[in-house]
Amino acid sequence: MLTRRALLYAGTALGSALGTLGLGRAAHSAAVSASIEQPKTPSARSFVGRAFDMKRLAEKTGDQSFGAVVVRDGRIVGQAPSRVVVNRDPTAHAEMEAIRDAARRQETRHLSGAVLYSSSHPCPMCEAAAYWAGIDRMVYGSAATDGGAPMLGRC
Repeated sequence: MLTRRALLYAGTALGSALGTLGLGRAAHSAAVSASIEQPKTPSARSFVGRAFDMKRLAEKTGDQSFGAVVVRDGRIVGQAPSRVVVNRDPTAHAEMEAIRDAARRQETRHLSGAVLYSSSHPCPMCEAAAYWAGIDRMVYGSAATDGGAPMLGRC
């Protein structure tokens, strides 16, 4: 469990080396489906790669370019692209949506033992959501400025 002061970041510059999921515009809502395709080789690289897949899905659907996945026990239990524009919801950041997806799928709001992988550095709201969900650590692939927003505590 994270302390309020010390969210453990494992920031990385892994980039988006993995290919996309092949999801189009109609699949924006389908990112939250009955089952989640798991990487063939579960690793930090593959999980960050999936976060970047979600980022590309957000871009394809006209949303802000952010994506995130929640991993527990080596399996993706939640994933989401940003839905801020599509849902007209300023809180629908990819990290928030992935946490919501994981909580629904796991049927609990307690996600202890989980890791949040994000395409970009999470904003304070998303960090707080990870804390309240009990997520153990966060890994991100790039700075928030890469998504087009200024780095002013926003993602």
